[in-house]
Amino acid sequence: MRLLIVIILVSWMAPGCNTREGLPSGILKKEKMQAVFWDVIQAESYTTLFIKKDSLKNTNLENAKLQQHIFAIHNISKEIFYNSYDYYAAHIELMRTLLDSITARGEREKYKILYTNVVGPARISLMPLPSLPPPKPIPMPIPTLSDLPPAQSPESIQKPVFTKKPKPIP
Repeated sequence: MRLLIVIILVSWMAPGCNTREGLPSGILKKEKMQAVFWDVIQAESYTTLFIKKDSLKNTNLENAKLQQHIFAIHNISKEIFYNSYDYYAAHIELMRTLLDSITARGEREKYKILYTNVVGPARISLMPLPSLPPPKPIPMPIPTLSDLPPAQSPESIQKPVFTKKPKPIP
């Protein structure tokens, strides 16, 4: 009788169709789901930012084409991805870790793009540099006194003529 209870408890506690990570069969592992989901998010943002501006293209159709291309690259089907997505969405902790890792990857990508072309500090060499010839002067027109208009004498400046005398201020 004890043997029967032990067998029932062991079979009840052992996951039936789960893999080593605790995921059911047909569900993508965390690393694979992260890679596919990252590409799907990138395709969605591409269609939102660029293809939506083109009035001749249907954004939903273009997004579906990009997703099919992504699924072909990762060797999965649309059904496997969406079943996996539904599974992760139903399990909050799994989805939270998945989205956290995708967010961290996005931040790494952003900083990699921003700071790849940063010029470092100037390198100092103890070797003397070869002397360079002096730069050629740029010819600039310099005004001379003969180019300036003649100055007016104080007598030639007209003074204002008043017809009425101003009234004194009381």
